[in-house]
Amino acid sequence: MNTRPRRHWTRRVESQWLRWSARLESEWTDQWFPWIAATVLFFLYFTLAEARVRSLDVGTDLAAAAQGAWLIAHGHAPDLTVTGSNLLAQHLPIGMYPIGWLTRVLPTIPTLLALQAAGLAYGIVPLWRIARRVADLRSGAALALIVAYGASPTINNLNLQDFHPSAVAVAPLLAATYTALRKQWGYFFLWSLATLIWSAELGLVIAGIGLLVFILGDRLPGALIIIFGLAWAIVAVLVLEPRFGSTGFIAPGAFHAYGSNAFSIAGGMLIHPNRVLGDLLDEDNVRLIIGLLAPLLFLPVLAPKYLIPAMGLTALFLVADVNVRGNGTNEFGLPLTVFAFVAAAFALNRMGRLSIDKVLVDRRVLIALSVAAIGFFCIDAVNSPYQRPWRWGREDASDDARHDAVEMVGDTAPVRASPNVLPLVAERRAVYSLGDQPDARLATQQVTRVILDEAEVHWTEADWHEFGAGMATRQFVLVSDANGVRVYKHLSG
Repeated sequence: MNTRPRRHWTRRVESQWLRWSARLESEWTDQWFPWIAATVLFFLYFTLAEARVRSLDVGTDLAAAAQGAWLIAHGHAPDLTVTGSNLLAQHLPIGMYPIGWLTRVLPTIPTLLALQAAGLAYGIVPLWRIARRVADLRSGAALALIVAYGASPTINNLNLQDFHPSAVAVAPLLAATYTALRKQWGYFFLWSLATLIWSAELGLVIAGIGLLVFILGDRLPGALIIIFGLAWAIVAVLVLEPRFGSTGFIAPGAFHAYGSNAFSIAGGMLIHPNRVLGDLLDEDNVRLIIGLLAPLLFLPVLAPKYLIPAMGLTALFLVADVNVRGNGTNEFGLPLTVFAFVAAAFALNRMGRLSIDKVLVDRRVLIALSVAAIGFFCIDAVNSPYQRPWRWGREDASDDARHDAVEMVGDTAPVRASPNVLPLVAERRAVYSLGDQPDARLATQQVTRVILDEAEVHWTEADWHEFGAGMATRQFVLVSDANGVRVYKHLSG
């Protein structure tokens, strides 16, 4: 009779965990697993972004990028009528030029969405390298880190909020960080350039990487990187951007409370440090920081020096008069998010113990990290299961009416349209956003077609009567009214 006790289920789980950990420690895994994981994440991000666009849950940022790419592809200066400014006047995203040329043969909006999804998803590759080759973590810890990255509400929400050039810079920024920590200065320079072509303000982050390198002991390279990053940011913002029109660091008028130009703003901050501190500690800013660090169990605060590259630009974002959001639905939380993952890798290194040649972290910590990241994804991400993203992309009668309206206005006529329709008509010389006020005079300025989506406005019956009378006075006739989408056309053409 066999009196041997049954093996407990926890031992079986532990045995399986050890087997999988051993398999993940192979050279093949280090070489190919992050690329496979990043590619899967890319297709997921891109598919969700495409589905959201098909549902027309988009706005003016995507329309502006699409118009800019179209203008570049057709040899025109990228003077955007959607925003009323030149494409390069804000953040100097010169990387849009090769993308514009690429859209001569590829569809514009899918190309932009794929580029953004790739910039975010392929950040996994350098993050894995940092965790494995710099922080010396075992594969289980690196895996938990990229699970947290893929589930990050900031990353997911940014992917689904129109198009932001700075989002494309995430993967090259992480690659620049990895090569700097590995002292591969030639590759660092190339990845830095690949970062800066998407947003001039990221020059401050590059300078922050230089400061980190300096603190870690590489004095000369660190000092040169600081000079390079600061020089690029200053020249771009103070010299190059103003050539293309009204501009401002981060956003036009973002620092109007401190001064009217760079020198008066700097002086205002020095004279009124209490105001700067008050702006930094504003409730919305604190919510943003908590929202960015909580999914990582606040691990980054255990390795604060690796947050240094993000601190300068993040502080300016928090002080500026811009709309920051606690769940990271815009680009203002991006620098801190990126380096929170870098810092988390080194925090795990400090929490673990050396096992042969890699640092072993208690799997309970890794499970807690993964569960926290997935939990915050479910609460804060736009594509949370509670938002039913599997329903996106299903066009209803109103969506069909919007597409029919776009076909009616043609490909060249100047158009003013509701924000959710703008991306569909953005690829032309003149396209404008329609406000939410029943003002026919503003609606008809500089255009011969108007597309009005009733879902975008909340007008009374009197407002509709006033708007209709105003349109008739200006010789615009209603040529279509289907499922809440109205199309007006000028009598002249």
